[in-house]
This record gives sequence, C-alpha cells and structure tokens, in this order.
Amino acid sequence: MKSINYEHAAQRKTFVGLVYSRGSKEIKETILNGLEERFSKLHREGRIHIHDLEAYGETYNCLTPNILKGFPYEEYTNYSDFKKMIELFNYYRHIIVGLGNEQSGGIAFANFDEEVEIIYNKLNIAKNEINFQFLRDCIDSFLKWIHEARDRCGQVQYYVTLNLGLATGEISRFVTSSVLKCFMASKYIRPNIIFKLKDGINRKKGDNNYDLFRIAMECTCKKMIPTYLLCDSNHNLKVDPFKIALMGCRSKVYQNEYGEDTTIGRSNIVYNTINLPRIALEIDKNNPNLTKEEKIDLFKKNWLEIADDVKDLLFDRYYKICKQDPDDFLCNLQHNLRIIDLNKVISMEEVFKNGTLAIGFIGVSETIELLTGEKYFASEENHQIAIDLIKMMRDTIDKYRKEYNMNFSLLGTSGEFISGRFPGVDKKYFSNSLIDKGYYTNSFHVDVDSRLNPFEKLKFEGTFHKFCNGGCISYIEFQSAPLNNVEAISELIESAIKYDVNYLGFNFPMDRCLDCDTTGTFDTCGECGSHNILRIRRVSGYLEDVEFFTPGKKAEVAHRKPNA
Repeated sequence: MKSINYEHAAQRKTFVGLVYSRGSKEIKETILNGLEERFSKLHREGRIHIHDLEAYGETYNCLTPNILKGFPYEEYTNYSDFKKMIELFNYYRHIIVGLGNEQSGGIAFANFDEEVEIIYNKLNIAKNEINFQFLRDCIDSFLKWIHEARDRCGQVQYYVTLNLGLATGEISRFVTSSVLKCFMASKYIRPNIIFKLKDGINRKKGDNNYDLFRIAMECTCKKMIPTYLLCDSNHNLKVDPFKIALMGCRSKVYQNEYGEDTTIGRSNIVYNTINLPRIALEIDKNNPNLTKEEKIDLFKKNWLEIADDVKDLLFDRYYKICKQDPDDFLCNLQHNLRIIDLNKVISMEEVFKNGTLAIGFIGVSETIELLTGEKYFASEENHQIAIDLIKMMRDTIDKYRKEYNMNFSLLGTSGEFISGRFPGVDKKYFSNSLIDKGYYTNSFHVDVDSRLNPFEKLKFEGTFHKFCNGGCISYIEFQSAPLNNVEAISELIESAIKYDVNYLGFNFPMDRCLDCDTTGTFDTCGECGSHNILRIRRVSGYLEDVEFFTPGKKAEVAHRKPNA
C-alpha cells in the first residue's frame, strides 16, 4: 500500500476509501467538463489548481465553529460530574465527525482552553483533584482519538487544530497544560496545536501564562508541535487575539466586510492557487531577449489576467454553493456553529458572504530565479522584486474586495499535492532544472536547501507575511530535534516577531524504531539494529509518515537542508 501515490499524506487505502476515491475522480472530471472552457483549461494545463474539485458547488472548505453558542447545557442537568466530562468531549467528537462529513477542509477551535472552562463552569462541575485528574484523562483520550481516527471518507484522519494559550482561568490553564503534557508524553502526531503568543498574557516572565509557554516550547523541542500564532507581530497588534485563530496548515480568516472581524463561526469558502513558475517559464521561453525589468512587467500583466479569471471562477463556485439549503449542512444547522444561525436565514448567501474567497500562490522562489537568474534571497534587489510582486498581488486582492464588497484574501498556499503536480504538468511544455527537481517551493518560502541561518530565513520571509491576509507560515528546519533547547526556540520566536512573522513552526526529522521504541534521527536503530523505522516529517502543516507523502513532497524532503 505504501507504494501507492496518494493525493495527500493522510490518505490510507481501505475499501470504503477506494470507492470514495474512484467516485471522487469521476466527479472531478464531470465538474471540469461542465465548467466554462477558460476555467477548466487553466486547471487542466496546470496554470492554476482548483482545490477540492469534487466539492465544487456542493460545500465550503473549512470552519472555526462557535462551540459555545449552541452547546446543549440542558441535556447535562442530571449527569454526574464524570459523565458531564465524558459527554463534553463526546460533543467535540460529534462536531468533528459531523463537520468532516459536510465540508471539504479542516476544523479549528479558536480558544479550546477557554471553551472547555466556560462549559465546565456552566455545568457546575466541582473543582477538585479527582475531577481534574479525570478531566486530564478525557483530554488525553480526545487527543488519542484525533490521532487514530481515520474515518473521514473511509481513509483520512480529521484535520483538527486546537488554538490555545491565552485564557488565564484555573480550568483553562489546566486544559492547556494537560493538552501539551499529554501530547508531549505520547506517540501522537495529531491534532495540530497552535499556541497563541501575546505579551502581557504568556510571552514574558511575569506573565500569567508564561509557564504554559515554557511547556509549549518543551513540547515543540520534542514533537515539532505546537506551532505559534504570533499576536505581537506588527500587523497583528490591532487584532483581538481571542477573536483570531488559524487552521492547521496556515489558513487565516479574520477581516469581514459583512460584520465583526473574527475567525469564530466563519469559513474559508473557496480557494484556488496560481502556478507562479508557469508564468515565468512561458515568459522565459517566448520572450528570451527581454530585459529583467521587461520580464517582471510582463509577469505582472500575465498574472493579473489569470487572477481575473480565478476571481470569476471563485464567484462561479461561490454562487453555486449559495444555492444549497441550510439543511444540506446539518451539523452547522443543528449546533448553531456559525456567525449567523442557519435556522434564521432565507438563503445560504447570508451565511457564506461572511467567509473568504482566497487566491493562493506557490513558487515565488523559482519564479524570481527564472525572471532574474538568481534566488530572491541572493540579494536585496531580488528580495525587493519578490516583495513588489507579492504586494501587487495583495493590492489586486484588496481591489477585488473593495469593488465587489466580498472577503477576498491572498493565501500563501501550502502545496502538498500541487508542489508536485505543477512541475509535473510544466515538464510537458518546458525543459528546466527547476522543474526537474520534482517540486515547487511552498508560497514565498526560501528554497528548502538554501542553508540560510534561521535568522536570515525569518528576515527574508517575514516581509511577506503582512500581505498574506488569507494565511501563511514560516518554518525553521533543524538538523535534529532540539530536545531541551527551549532557549533556542524562544530566541527564534522573538526574532520572528521582530521580522513581522504571523505564524511560525519548527521542523526536524522525527524517527522512531517500531521494534524497541527508540526515537531520534537514524536509518538503523542504534539500540536494536532494526530497520523497521517510522519516519515522521511535517507536510503542509501536519505531521505524517514520510512513506505516504505525495511525490512532490518526497522530492522536497530529499532536498531539505537544516537552517540550524
């Protein structure tokens, strides 16, 4: 089974999954055949990628549900304290399964620690040592279920993200501590956990939750998780940290033309990604005698033409989804998870207009090299060229937002599947070493084999974060697990804040011998000599077994070099 090329690393072969995959393939082809030719041609030729194509016109992408608004407190009245806690986490499971069946993307909880405390207190659960221990056991079981459950479509784990770290109440602090300690002591690689870092709450010594930040960094040193939402970065300073959260890989939903600026109860509705290297490859082939400046101007012109088509494509998909009925989204409807109650709307457009329509991009590094002959991090001049391109994209997005009064956003796409798909298609038309390596670099990231030191990497990438209001991330690659080097993690986080990074993660090889459970970085276990090794790496925000990576991501992993 591991020899099969999957579309994403969370996939595993099962009978039900096989049926789903075959059906999905047919649906995708039917949808492409039914689209305007200008749209389907862009996708088929690899100029863009229509994500979650099988869901076109049927459902939205991801959601950060409002758990508190519709929680059924009255059902818990006669339960014992233990049963209240059991059913509380069963409720979370129920929401995850329900949403997993009626949307195409991930599920994020914006303030998991605070939510649990509010429910705990409203249910009048006693605060005593026995209940606290049971609460921790429930949290551990919940994490274990997310790690193990592969129920979605019969083959896939649920994409769940827990945002936490800000709430300072007794129960909230206990929840955060328990999540981090249980995850750190386990073999779990899911869910994704995001620690929200904010001065005055948890960032510095003396802050109420600084001890939780220390635990978070200890966990990161061993497990790569949690990642960090940096609420003190300059472009996040005016944002209420309790009202913003991130989806696992990087998606960010916050600004809202139709109501409150918040992540809670809102979705990314649809998104497409533009293949930036493809535009540059065509310019390089068809206009070889142009100057660098002329190539860059032509690139902008050609990108704008594609972006206009992608904008129209997003609208086409959006309006088709808006024709659905509220009862097509039963979990949303029954549990009042949205910013607007589905029971009170006439049309789903009243709900979905609060979500985002994202235009993504991939391959800035390859693009600048094709246009100028050098990497964008090779000089300040090239870095500025890259900044100008991304700023042009964001200006276009803001123009769409203003002109159409819709929540358009710019997304630095995570390219798990398309990192390999795009060069695979481009290879049919062009010959170039940047294609031959087998993958394009995610969003605006520097090359994975750049060997830049971590501070330089953050400096180069940090300038792009403020433009990507649909989400983005920067990673630091270590040669091996930093283990107890919390100070190194802390120093890099502070540097990331200085360079205006929105979201930060740390990568390193994480190997485990399946025969004797030894962990480290190795091909042969030093303890028992076994070659039966589980190799965990990060792919597009989540941790996975490298054997199940897509071809593009396998090629990327082979090229990765440490920044520290």
